[in-house]
Amino acid sequence: MYVLRCDLTLILLEMDRILRPEGTVVLRDNVETLNKVEKIVKGMKWKSQIVDHEKGPFNPEKILVAVKTYWTGQPSDKNNNNNN
Repeated sequence: MYVLRCDLTLILLEMDRILRPEGTVVLRDNVETLNKVEKIVKGMKWKSQIVDHEKGPFNPEKILVAVKTYWTGQPSDKNNNNNN
């Protein structure tokens, strides 16, 4: 019913903005949706894992646990060359 209402990427970007490093998100949905989410969060350098539903592996719903990691960019060579 709500599949066409929200852009998944925009929601995840907002979650990234709000969450602190090591913040955790737990999502429960069908495998297709969670695979899309997992692809996006891995691109955002989050650690993620899809696990079986508490009702067992044959349940169509799965659970995705994603943890926002702390990372910084590498210093650029331009800044290092200006100090010489």
